[in-house]
Amino acid sequence: MRITVTHLVLVALLLIAGSFSFLLYTDLQEAKEKIEKYQDIEKLNQRSEDFIEALVYGKHKKYLTGEQLARYEAGLKEHGEPTEKNMAKINEFKIHQLFTKKQKNKDNEAESYAIVQIRYETDDPNQYGDDYIHTLTVNSHWVKDAGEWKVDHIDMALLEDSRDEMLRKQAEEALRKAGQAN
Repeated sequence: MRITVTHLVLVALLLIAGSFSFLLYTDLQEAKEKIEKYQDIEKLNQRSEDFIEALVYGKHKKYLTGEQLARYEAGLKEHGEPTEKNMAKINEFKIHQLFTKKQKNKDNEAESYAIVQIRYETDDPNQYGDDYIHTLTVNSHWVKDAGEWKVDHIDMALLEDSRDEMLRKQAEEALRKAGQAN
């Protein structure tokens, strides 16, 4: 068999097409990895939302791991299972902001930050203005535990309480009366 210019051109084209295909294949794999990372953070964001709802209603044990799970179980031993009788009646809860991000250089760790508003039921459900409302921040540290995102640390802080203004007015009135008495 004689090697001709046509054969050399065909081999060169075949090598070029093969290397181009290889480059496209590696680009496709990189794109798939990036998509998986974004899908993972989207799933974690949804899991964070589900966790906050479960936390508000006291049904968050399945989301916990490590130190946080140990603290939860210690609380159960000390206080017993929460029941409807000793739980506050929640009319509504809203997540005003939720932000979830992975830790830099740590694919198995993430944090979520949320601002949550909880409105509790009062004696008269027709009086909306008298409802008791908490506004909280919830900061959750997430780790992958057996391939599933779980919370190993929670920080919560009260931002606002709807009764703060009422208590402030009562304190001002008491101070004013005390000043008049002197």
